[in-house]
Amino acid sequence: MRVEVTEELRLKLLEEEFKLRAKQPTAWTKTKFRPYANFRRPKTEQVVQ
Repeated sequence: MRVEVTEELRLKLLEEEFKLRAKQPTAWTKTKFRPYANFRRPKTEQVVQ
């Protein structure tokens, strides 16, 4: 069984994929605060008393 991939079929599949992706919940990495992931922030020295 061989299926010819046409531009019309490709666009239809992409549309279906985007619909399914829209139903997925937002990834926890985008919503939760992760203190260990602040790699762009300059390190501050903490003074231990």
